[in-house]
Amino acid sequence: MLPGSKVKHISEILISNTLPEHAQQASDIVKVAFGMKPTDTCPDSFEAEHFRQHIARFPEGQFVAVMRTEGRPDRVIGVAATMRTNYPPTARPLPWREMIGDLTISRHNPQGKWLYGVEMAVHPNFRQYGIGTALYEARFELVRQLGLRGWYAVGMLMGYDRYRHVMSVREYGEKVMRRELDDPTVTMQMNRGFRPVAVVEDYMDEEISGNAGVLIVWDNPDTL
Repeated sequence: MLPGSKVKHISEILISNTLPEHAQQASDIVKVAFGMKPTDTCPDSFEAEHFRQHIARFPEGQFVAVMRTEGRPDRVIGVAATMRTNYPPTARPLPWREMIGDLTISRHNPQGKWLYGVEMAVHPNFRQYGIGTALYEARFELVRQLGLRGWYAVGMLMGYDRYRHVMSVREYGEKVMRRELDDPTVTMQMNRGFRPVAVVEDYMDEEISGNAGVLIVWDNPDTL
């Protein structure tokens, strides 16, 4: 759990820090959320051992949404992974792999002044139930508790596929930033208080998004 905090209740769903026993289910959720089977392998997908490494490096920065049903084992239905960094959002954006180091988040800096969003996924059957919002709120709270300057990430432009035949991914991303177009990922993040900074091309291999995203930043109001 977060220091000094309580578990957040959302109906029968709890948001808590990820534990080693959650690692396999967390890996499965990430794969299913991105259209894979739990048994599939992918060079950019976290396996259970990677999640255990995240917990070892930065336990308070890892979160799961757990559904509890009487008489049944707890079920992980959402996951969020983060790390700390001193590489500021004002610097040149780095590709995802270069930013995190490797799938064990080897570039996590325990003294870093910024939280960096590494991964987030919610099981497709449990979207639209407020789980994503609760996972965001847990990380906002973490930033405040640790006294960090803020939190940043690159939101993938998952709506680009609808427009790739009429514009470049950079043009699409800039229109999303100006709120001329809605993107299912980046617009949602902007609505949660992140400010869009720049389109980041060649960030991660993701065909639907044109391999691109938008650098988004949330500034901790307590440190401004």
